[in-house]
Amino acid sequence: MVLALALAGPSMATAQNQDALAQKLDAIRGRMEKGQALFVAQDYSGAAALFDAGFREHPYSAFLFNSGVCYQKLKDVDKALERFREYVRIDPQAPDVERVKERIAALEAALAAAQAATAAQAAQVADGGVEGGAPDADAGVPAVAPDVPEDRSTMKSLVVIETEPPDAPLRLYAKTQEGARPYTHGQENPGWQEVVSARAPASLTLGIGRYHIVVEKFRDFNVSQADIDVAPGHVLHFKANLSQGAFMAFLRVSANVPGAAVYVDDNAKKKSVWGKTPHGELVPAGKHAVLIEAPGFQPLLQQVSLVQGEQKELQAKLARVNYGYLRITSNAPEVSVKIDEKAAGRWRSGEVPLDVKLDSGKHKLTVSSSGRKDYDGIVDVPRGQVLPLQANMIPKYPRGAAWTQAAISVAFLGAAIYLGSESNRLHDDLKADQNDGVLDQEDSRIARGRWFAVGADAGFAIGGVLGALATYNFIRDPLPESSVQLRRPLEFDDPTQRRPVARLSAPLPLERHAREQHRPSLEILPSVGATSSGFSIGGKF
Repeated sequence: MVLALALAGPSMATAQNQDALAQKLDAIRGRMEKGQALFVAQDYSGAAALFDAGFREHPYSAFLFNSGVCYQKLKDVDKALERFREYVRIDPQAPDVERVKERIAALEAALAAAQAATAAQAAQVADGGVEGGAPDADAGVPAVAPDVPEDRSTMKSLVVIETEPPDAPLRLYAKTQEGARPYTHGQENPGWQEVVSARAPASLTLGIGRYHIVVEKFRDFNVSQADIDVAPGHVLHFKANLSQGAFMAFLRVSANVPGAAVYVDDNAKKKSVWGKTPHGELVPAGKHAVLIEAPGFQPLLQQVSLVQGEQKELQAKLARVNYGYLRITSNAPEVSVKIDEKAAGRWRSGEVPLDVKLDSGKHKLTVSSSGRKDYDGIVDVPRGQVLPLQANMIPKYPRGAAWTQAAISVAFLGAAIYLGSESNRLHDDLKADQNDGVLDQEDSRIARGRWFAVGADAGFAIGGVLGALATYNFIRDPLPESSVQLRRPLEFDDPTQRRPVARLSAPLPLERHAREQHRPSLEILPSVGATSSGFSIGGKF
């Protein structure tokens, strides 16, 4: 556990320095706690390796002591002595330095006794007093290293004490009697013993127990004090802002959304952001309102209560809002949009995408554009996200050929009706004259009626063919339907995502092909033979 205690104020380190310190303490804590866990599991070799690595990275004496204990458990006296001697050398003011010196003396004595016993036994073998030749390690030879209790409390912890400003005098008192009353500064305190007198900053290696820190009156700063409980194999960090005369707590806020904004005691957000998740900082002890916000998520307000010297991590789980946005662009120069049969806006090429706020869930989308096929479909709007959508609007199939064919068909049918009517009228006149006996066989009306009849038949035939072609081309549509292309949903106001800008698309190959392939032309020529007459027609539609 890492404890960070201080008061916020103008003299506090910057957020960057605090983050760097928090990362450093996390690394130290990781080494210390993993080593402690391996020691309890009786993996002394693994624990020693972790403590040694911890000391190389962060040269605090607690690592040395704990490593020495592990090597003592492994009966490796040389390495144990090396660690304990280095501990005394680099931390001569440690509260337990005298006891460590006693441990060193005990190890040296045990090692000397073992060496003397081994030498004596070897001499006996040389004199022939012992059979077998080699000394027996179990035959009365004392253990090389005194045993270490299995209790996890044999591990030391690191306590870092800082003040702002630095160099303040501090004293550390250890509780030596179980029933002693709480320490009261300025009074007699039976059952408490002063173990450290130093100036801040101080890095102390302490065994388990209760301690009381007193930062004495310094210049014109008030006295600061706090109780601490030290557990084995942990890291504690204390910092006091002397202008306030009090220690504080450390609050860390994390969330399921990295980078969420955190406000502490600032629900109206009148101040700058306290931090972005995950973020930890020193705060006064007491109750605090913590507001956590992220775009696309519902704001979360939580109450947290901190006591002096406490480290607390607040883990927030943000839920997405129940609405989202459709972000619409198109390949068409202009489109109009309807959502659930209601007009939702228009988008034009060159403009920013059309954003439509909608309840999350399924909605009917209709996109229309002049000269192009409408799109009708269902879209599923995500919660708390933006769904980019590109409408691919397909041109309507050109009907110019069908209209031309229909017009020509009407013209031919009209002409055929007229010629047929004239042919019937001439036939009736000729029939009447024949009945009256006045019909001349060379009458020109006979040939004219015949030509009218042939023209009528040809007109009806051509008009019928063209009418059928026009009907077919009105029904025929080889082009695909309009569609939409959905892209990966985006977070609200994502600064890393550039909003797409629609541009006027070049004509689709299919559209250009349709225009080039459907330019109607028509040629009609008279055809007269020796025994028949009529029209010939040709062209493309």
